[in-house]
Amino acid sequence: MKISTATETKLVFPGGPGIRISRYLKYFAVILLSFFNSVLIAQNTPVKGVVTNANGEPLSNVTVTIKGSSTGVTTADDGSFTISAPSNAVLVITSVGYSAKEVNVNNQSNLTIALSMAAGGLDEVVVVGYGTQKRTLVTGAVASVSGKTISELPVAGVDQALQGRVAGVTVTNNGAPGTSPIVRIRGVSSITQNSDPLYVIDGFPSGGLVNFDSRDIESLEVLKDAAAAAIYGSRASNGVVIITTKKGRRDGKIKVTLDSYIGTQRVMNKLDLLNTDQYVTYERLLNGAANIGIPPRLQPANFNQPIYAGATQTYAQTNTDWQEEFFKPGLLTQHNVGVSGGNGVSRFYTSAGYFKQEGIIQATDYERFNLRLNSDHQLGKRFNIGQNLYLAYGNQNRDFNDNEGNRTKLMNVIRMQPYLPVYDPTTQGGFRGPNNSFDAADPVNPVEAALIGDHPVTNFKLLGTAFLDITLASWLKARTTFGVDYTNENLVDYTPIFNDAGTSSAALAQLRNRRNVTTSILFSQQLSFDKTFDQHHVNVIAVYEQQSGRSLAEDARGTQNNNAVRTLSGANIAGYTGTRTENFIMSFVGRAQYDFAGKYIFSASVRRDGLSVWAPGRKWATFPAASIGWKIDQENF
Repeated sequence: MKISTATETKLVFPGGPGIRISRYLKYFAVILLSFFNSVLIAQNTPVKGVVTNANGEPLSNVTVTIKGSSTGVTTADDGSFTISAPSNAVLVITSVGYSAKEVNVNNQSNLTIALSMAAGGLDEVVVVGYGTQKRTLVTGAVASVSGKTISELPVAGVDQALQGRVAGVTVTNNGAPGTSPIVRIRGVSSITQNSDPLYVIDGFPSGGLVNFDSRDIESLEVLKDAAAAAIYGSRASNGVVIITTKKGRRDGKIKVTLDSYIGTQRVMNKLDLLNTDQYVTYERLLNGAANIGIPPRLQPANFNQPIYAGATQTYAQTNTDWQEEFFKPGLLTQHNVGVSGGNGVSRFYTSAGYFKQEGIIQATDYERFNLRLNSDHQLGKRFNIGQNLYLAYGNQNRDFNDNEGNRTKLMNVIRMQPYLPVYDPTTQGGFRGPNNSFDAADPVNPVEAALIGDHPVTNFKLLGTAFLDITLASWLKARTTFGVDYTNENLVDYTPIFNDAGTSSAALAQLRNRRNVTTSILFSQQLSFDKTFDQHHVNVIAVYEQQSGRSLAEDARGTQNNNAVRTLSGANIAGYTGTRTENFIMSFVGRAQYDFAGKYIFSASVRRDGLSVWAPGRKWATFPAASIGWKIDQENF
């Protein structure tokens, strides 16, 4: 699969950098039985290189990306990298603590790139569990991706922006528009259980990011090891992704931004399938070797018959390219407008976004509308209140009944006979399928399978948090947080009565209504101590947190004896299931960090989780972690 051309337009009004227009070329390959997106650039050649510091020492885990694309790699322990790029590409080299550098390939196949230390890079602050730390004092494995980097990438979701930008993180696209990719941090942690990371958005442990607008992100951190992630306890076994959304600046100015991205995607590398003449030759050789006759349809008397009553075209004259019929170009559009501002008392950030992605196969697409409002207000010297609110509405069209194995739509594209037409106006439904007794094969017409019914899914999401900060002393602060995460998903599935004169038919119209409603409520109290005594620096936090969840799932199926009525009202109900579940988690969290002269660092954390879903007598578990650090470069020897 491939994004062939795309244009991104950024308009930044007063206070911004002006107008920027960039082009993106993206190519996607179709892999048998799967739809994995891999970003390619036309006329690519391997480019090798080594990244070093100013002293010529190799740098590992440096991110090397092609400017204007989501293609990226990280350097090995010896600083080396290999990336497939066009001869005129520009490589962007980034690493924490170093100034970013852009290098023109200019037909070179071997590059040596030296990075210089960034001014102020040692004072960079990163978001960790329940707070922030200086980058130089972090002893766990924490990787950061800036919101600017994410917003400039031509990707549909935040998850995809992690590919090639964080060492140890793999992202595999799921194929269908509006479906979250598979994200794995340092591999799979469980064979039978969910291996997705925990997502924490503005302090709220939430679900996936399929409904999230990447243009709203200020920063993204990935907690990869136990020392960094253990503070989130039982839910952090697969790693943690912490997202902080944008806020206004306290500079007294109003800033308006407009991001617009338009692109197309299509299949580039199709399979070389048999045409009608080749298929007939194949059948004769295959059946001759087995000492059986060719299928009845291929016998001359039948093969020269019209493809359907009233048609002038015969089977022998038909040469259907099923890939051409099944795949189609898909339009990808994303727009976001943001307004932000603030002063010494209040600040705000608000945005509205629209996203639509058409699939490269028939009858698949995803559309999203979203709105965000973040604000906070200083009340005197000691109090600060604020809120983060996000609303999103999504509409997805895809087939939830696609079978596996050799019955997927893609397999049917490969197996379908080229002498059969796609459409047949004489059948009920207007499609044509093979007849097993006549064609000696029974694949399903893939275009029919995609278009014969309707499978829309609507999704509404609300994620909001409100907080109160109290400054008790310059070294002691308290925060109270309340949050709600609400999702309402509805599937209305409909397959009409049809008969394609072959393998596929339905004597009754099939209907299905499915509804999933989930509500999660968070309450958190946090106390933070941060003080320096001469060369001794101590940071301690204590947290009490509780989160409750409720879910309602209803699934009703039925049939109608006509295609005029598309509701379950008056239908023959074939089945109904309904479940209601509740869960609760209570947590006590503590973390202490000490450093001496900024050289010797010790950090320890402990979390005590109590979960209602755990077995009786085993409702509680403790998750401790500790790490040490020594900045040997600060020593005099």
